[in-house]
Order: sequence, then structure tokens, then C-alpha cells
Amino acid sequence: MKLNIRVTTAILACATVLGATACSSQDAGSSQDGKNESSVTESSATESKNDSSSSDSESVSSTDSSDKSDSSDTSVSSDTSTSNEKPAGVDGVQTNGQLVVDINGHTWGISLYGGGDGANYATYLNEFKEKVGSSVNVFNMVVPTAGAYYLPAGYEDYNASHRDSINSIANKLVNVINVDGYAALEAHTDEYIYTRTDHHWEPLGAYYAAKAFCEMAQVPVKELSTYKTETIEGFVGTMYAFTDYNERIKNDPDTFTYYIPSTEYTATYYTTDFKVDEQFSQFHSIFVDQPASGAYSTFMGGDQKIVKIETANKNGRKLCIFKDSYGNAEVPFFVDSFEEIYVCDIRYFDLYAPDFIKDNGITDVLFTMCTFSAVGENAEGIKNNLLSK
Repeated sequence: MKLNIRVTTAILACATVLGATACSSQDAGSSQDGKNESSVTESSATESKNDSSSSDSESVSSTDSSDKSDSSDTSVSSDTSTSNEKPAGVDGVQTNGQLVVDINGHTWGISLYGGGDGANYATYLNEFKEKVGSSVNVFNMVVPTAGAYYLPAGYEDYNASHRDSINSIANKLVNVINVDGYAALEAHTDEYIYTRTDHHWEPLGAYYAAKAFCEMAQVPVKELSTYKTETIEGFVGTMYAFTDYNERIKNDPDTFTYYIPSTEYTATYYTTDFKVDEQFSQFHSIFVDQPASGAYSTFMGGDQKIVKIETANKNGRKLCIFKDSYGNAEVPFFVDSFEEIYVCDIRYFDLYAPDFIKDNGITDVLFTMCTFSAVGENAEGIKNNLLSK
């Protein structure tokens, strides 16, 4: 059963274009990357090349935040960004891409989706598959954001279909194995699978998607009950800034629950050109302590790095993950399934990826990210950062 949703107010802030919203995370210990910098006010809930930070109740520190959406690959009609329109039957105001809604007594920030067919993304995955050859399994798993399942009735005309975009991409793939992340999440929409105050998912949602991938890849996957549970209270994430510092979001903090695998492993942190990162040379966990405002960056501290994970599994399967920040939350659930895991961000990778795959004996590659990245300009990171020598 879907959750009962009631709109109480809608406050919209940071997006300059409705379709320019996606998925980013805070990168612990960094200020701003020199590539394509911009302030939080120039980007909405988007997976950007330079990610936007989470925020606490006092301020938002902008860590790598710039909007990287591809306007040519999104379907946004001019009337969807009109300020102060009130759809029939909804007691709210839609302006520029963000909603603040009440769901079962708690405040949520939800981004509207501009849509797109993901043609560029699919083309780049097909090209990647051709370059790595038949000896490497290449998988695709694009997942929706919260608006796919929890958008209030009456806003349908203001939100494109995540399912249509995901299906469009799947239909364009050649010799790339598609994983239906949409269906994996849809089966659990009555559970706490998305954060309320941040545009990312909860690790519980990431678990269901990761499980679907592992089943498709035919590797072992453990039940959630085998993981140690950790909880961070007081999480006020990116939606606080994206809704122009809405007090309702600030005053109703989120609970962020993550899961620690039982399989032994060692993580090694590298720079984006695969040199040992001296800053993390003594650190071998995939979990990095964060303040409540940066809870999502618990996973490896953010995005601007390559992380190699060597596990106690000796099954010969080696996985390379090419992802946006949505993919970070999936990583702990692969520790039980693969012998080695390489975590790489499509926006921060400075090597020729087909050679990287060959040199490290990787058997499986997973492209995993949210819809905003797959249909937007972030997809260009696959061509520019992975497929270009």
C-alpha cells in the first residue's frame, strides 16, 4: 500500500530549470572542486559534477555543487516552471521544481522530474560494452528519486515519468544487462526507502536495488538481518537548501539508518587517477564518521575518489561500479557478493576506463545512478571521463 500523502505547503527554491534536478552528496574534507563550480542557489536537487553538500540548521556548505543537466535530453514544458500555479485539487503552490509535503505526519522535500529518454546515456553504455568485449558483464541500473512514488495527487502534469525514462534507456541497450531498479523499489514503497530531508534514498532503498542487481548477476546476497544497524538522528540534508531553507524541513529532522556487512574486507582509497590517496592511507573502512548534517556522506566520505575493496569472498568475481552519489549507498551490500569492488564516480575519473577494467581483471561492471543523472548532462561524464583517452 502506498503511503497516504497530503500537501500542506509547497516552497520552491534552488532549481533554475525544472528538468535540471538530480542527485549529489557531500564530499567529506573537501571545499570545492575547481571544475564547474557554482553555488547552491544555482543548482537544485541534482546529481552534479561538483556535488552540493548537506546542510545543518545554521548553514549549508557548498561542496562541489554545479548543475550538470542536459537540457537537450529533458522534456520540460514551459508551463511546468510557472511560479505560483495551483493544480486542481491541490492546496499548494508549485514553483521551479521543489515541493514540501506532509506524509503521515512528517515533512518531506520532493523534487519534480523533467524527464528525458536517456539516449546519450544508452549510447555511451553500448560503446563501453563494445570496448570491454564479451568477457566482461556490463549491467545498467537506473533508479528513480522519491517523486516517482510519493508525488501528491494533482501534480502529475508537473512531473515526468521516471518509469518511462528508465524503460526508454533499457530499450536502447545492446548487450548490456538491464536491472529493473524501479520495480525493486516499487515493491517496498510502504517502507522507509527514501530520505525526507535529502534528495537521496535511504540505505534501505539501496539494499533492495542492490539485491536486485546481485540476483541478476548471480552472486550471493545476504538478508538484511545479517547486517549490523547504525542510526544517525537529526539529519537535515540537501532539501533544506533546495527549498530556500524551509523551516518545516529544518524542524523535522530525518533518521538515517545504514547497515554494516558481516563479511571482512579492507578498503583502499585512491585519487581519481588511481594513485594512493595519502590523506586516507591509514583508513580501511567504507564508513566515514559524519555529523548529522552530512549523514549521506557516511559512505566513503563522498565521491571524488576511487575506492578498492578487497573482501574475504574468494569467488573470482570482481565488480567495478560506475555511479553517481546514489550508488554510494549500494556499496556495503556488495561486500558479501564479490571478491573485489572498485567504486568510481562517472564525474570524477581520470583514466581510460576500458584499460582500467582490463588491467584490474574486472569481471563485472555496474552503471548505477538516479534518473536525473542518466537523462541529464552527467551522462556526458561517461563519454568524457570514461571513454576518452
